Amino acid sequence: MEKDVSHYLGELLIWEIEDYLRARTARPERARVARIRVPSRSAAEAVAADLEAGGSFYAAARRALARGVAVPDVLFCVVTRHEHPDVFEAVPGTTLPPRPEGEHFVIMRLVAFES
Repeated sequence: MEKDVSHYLGELLIWEIEDYLRARTARPERARVARIRVPSRSAAEAVAADLEAGGSFYAAARRALARGVAVPDVLFCVVTRHEHPDVFEAVPGTTLPPRPEGEHFVIMRLVAFES
């Protein structure tokens, strides 16, 4: 069982590296991201601290919703280079710092680039 897990994790790492290298050469225009929308900077900082402590993005989103600090929204979406150019400078798996978006703040994690 341990051998299967390490093999699987190795494959995931290879896929992330391939996505990163492909993004550097192909310059994709779209990326899949997970996001948590919150109403204020202080809520964004609290969720960001939760993510820095470790754990999954999904679990942090559920905790934020349960505490009432997250605005109900879709968890996964596709963004373009024009909308969020900083996403395209990141490596898949990276959580970007909170950023203002309209009246709210958004915390995003880059899932993958689309070709």
